[in-house]
Amino acid sequence: MSESRIKIPRPVPRADRVDPLEQPASTSPRLRGRMGTVALVLTVMAYLAPLTAAAGYLPLVIGYGNGLGAPVTFLLLGALFALFAVGFLALVRHIPKPGAFYAYISEGLGKRIGLGAGALTLVFYFFAMVSTYIFAGVQIQAMVQRDFGVDLQWWVWSAVICVFVGACSYRAIDFSARLVGIVVCIEVAVILIFDVATLAKGGAEGISAEPFTWTSISSGSIAVAVLFSVGILGGFESTAIYRDEVRDPDRTIPRATYAVIAILTIFSSVATYCIIIALGPSNAVAMASEDPSGTFTGVTQTMVGSFFTQVVSVVLITSILACLLSVTNVATRYIHSFSVDGVFPEKLGSVHPRHGSPHKASLATNAVVFASIVVFAVSEIDPQVAYGVLGGVGNFAFQTLIILVSIAVIFYFRRTPGTGQSAWRVVVAPALSAILFVGLIVNGATHVELLLGEPTPLTTIGFAVLIVSFVGGLGYASFLAVRRPNSYARLGRSKG
Repeated sequence: MSESRIKIPRPVPRADRVDPLEQPASTSPRLRGRMGTVALVLTVMAYLAPLTAAAGYLPLVIGYGNGLGAPVTFLLLGALFALFAVGFLALVRHIPKPGAFYAYISEGLGKRIGLGAGALTLVFYFFAMVSTYIFAGVQIQAMVQRDFGVDLQWWVWSAVICVFVGACSYRAIDFSARLVGIVVCIEVAVILIFDVATLAKGGAEGISAEPFTWTSISSGSIAVAVLFSVGILGGFESTAIYRDEVRDPDRTIPRATYAVIAILTIFSSVATYCIIIALGPSNAVAMASEDPSGTFTGVTQTMVGSFFTQVVSVVLITSILACLLSVTNVATRYIHSFSVDGVFPEKLGSVHPRHGSPHKASLATNAVVFASIVVFAVSEIDPQVAYGVLGGVGNFAFQTLIILVSIAVIFYFRRTPGTGQSAWRVVVAPALSAILFVGLIVNGATHVELLLGEPTPLTTIGFAVLIVSFVGGLGYASFLAVRRPNSYARLGRSKG
């Protein structure tokens, strides 16, 4: 056989053997969506569940916080979050990555702390999800038993909701945005009807300016009031996680972030004032502390009527559903980011060819939540205690992340000169934000029993999980730096 006719086949690398971490950044899957500012605002507001906050938390701020001065507390806290947003949005503009807290802290404080913070963020969102699922199950159980005489355990309803939310989160973000947008608009309408009716009738003792006097503002404990209020306004930061799914993110995300802070601040302040007026300034604090969970439904019945109170009960359930869909979408995108970076299995970072959604990450997220519901059902832990502890513990995680991001702003821009950012944006505002939130955490630690109730084993487990998640993320990043440097280079969405 002639030598010229001999063909030596060249080895062709198999696709399934290619290390995704060695591929160019352009091959990393990207999510798709066309949300504008309004859709993004509604999506984030759904996560914050305005009606759920009005029914569950505003009376606590009145009854256990600074009493009649509660409306001013929300204005002060809104100003604090706006202060944090100054530096936060400077990072959003200069770091065009969808990993949000995970990406920003990685850029500012290094990949090790970044992965630790990313793990902490993911645990925080899972705590929020499981807590809300338990709360939803308890609320639906009570409503169905009261109205239809059917008594099913809370976890049955939680499991049904999990399947529904999973199906919705599997699809494109535009679908979720439309769905939760409708619910949020109804929530806002319900609260506005109550506000208008209360102001028109004058409440129990007439319109009063007493909540805005210094005596009222300084009464009770502003620190405790802020402790309960943080969870109502916190969550605006999730605007950044949708970077790949909005139109013109450099404009849409800052607009949506400030809009959410402003709307919720004013909304919460006005609603709190109307609750006080409906109860009457002389009785508001005592009545709100005596029955915080029933205060809002009580004043709606007095100011608007019994039928409206029934409407509130139904809309409260849809509010919780919208909240769950929104927070599930956020957690799903964190799992997607980790998978793109090689922290989690590569398959979880895939994007649905038609929906442009992180569909496999969505399935994984909802599977973990479903398993958590089963664990709580089998353990027979009091659901009232469970959702309170998980939500309260998550509150501390959120404030810790706010501090880390604030510090990351300072370090990032110190190492990145020539950005044109003012000292106010990248030094003064984030430094003040970090200092003030440290003060809030210290205050929370000294009043932890108000937020979490009596100490339980679940409380200890919750804080332990937070610590382990952060230390574990930091340790895994250190392992990657030594053993898998290519994987380490991907952390913080540095590629793709």
